[in-house]
Amino acid sequence: MNLLRRIEDVLVQIVRVVLLAFSVFVLTGMAFWLWSHYKPKQSDAAPAAAQVALDWNSAKPDLKYVVDETARDLSGMTDQTPMEKRLADPALRPSFQKADGLLRGFIYSDPAARKRVEKDNNSQGLAPVHPLLKGDAVPSDAEVQRQIKLREQRENACCGDAAQDASAAALDATADAAVHRVRGEREASRAAVAAAASSTEEEPEGDDWLSEPVDLAAQIHERAQMAETEHGAGAYAAFVQGLPAALEQVLANDSLTAKLRGQSAQQITSMLLLNYTLSFDRLAQRLKGEDSDNDKWEFSSMETAFGTMLISCLVMVVMVLVLIRMERHMRLMSQRSCEQKS
Repeated sequence: MNLLRRIEDVLVQIVRVVLLAFSVFVLTGMAFWLWSHYKPKQSDAAPAAAQVALDWNSAKPDLKYVVDETARDLSGMTDQTPMEKRLADPALRPSFQKADGLLRGFIYSDPAARKRVEKDNNSQGLAPVHPLLKGDAVPSDAEVQRQIKLREQRENACCGDAAQDASAAALDATADAAVHRVRGEREASRAAVAAAASSTEEEPEGDDWLSEPVDLAAQIHERAQMAETEHGAGAYAAFVQGLPAALEQVLANDSLTAKLRGQSAQQITSMLLLNYTLSFDRLAQRLKGEDSDNDKWEFSSMETAFGTMLISCLVMVVMVLVLIRMERHMRLMSQRSCEQKS
């Protein structure tokens, strides 16, 4: 029994010393933290004056990093598949069509209200459906190549306004009848706006102040292409195939759709695609094991950190006092027991 009591006394002393040491450590850390947080900040001119010249003679740039990043950029530029081939891909075409149909159906569910919203935002709504997304049959290779050449001609056009309009009219002549009808209505509305502007002199001449129609297929393709460049092979297909479910989830929320209807087509498309891209990036981080929200814990604010450390210090002090009282009580009981035996 005497041996056990001695072991117990030693353990109590060790625990007491450890807790006191932790208390001193916490108090010291809190003091340094408070000093660094509330000490006077130096002016911006002082660090600039005290800046030390760097020894560039002994510096060795990371040349391998330059080579690796250049190879990565070139790989991303050369390996990009044209949008038209993506739209004609049997595995991706249904997802493109569904996403286009969901956005187009929601935006034009009320044509009269949509016309007022687009007019208030100086925008022209959505561009016509891409020819490769029309119908159920998969486009032929010849049609895909023709659409690629038409797009390249539009992108590489460098002539004046009159010649550019003539070239665009010649290209549009090869499109379907729906494109002709939409373009005719657009030109008529532009002419009316120009006439009203010339008569009232309240609006600027021309139609340059109107934003371009939103090309849904191009917007989705660009986002998916950036996802593939960032996250590697397979990201493009995963991005496109997961987009319809995300759009259905958002457009099924009545509280959100009521506010979305007051936004222009450009704002709706940009907002939904941006939020889906952020969600896709978070998913990619989880798949890579880089989810910082789950793997890393940190204080949300200075006040939370200070309060947590203060409570921890107080708990350790209380535990030391309790152990001291328990030790004193045990010694008194031991002394009384020895006196009774004697």
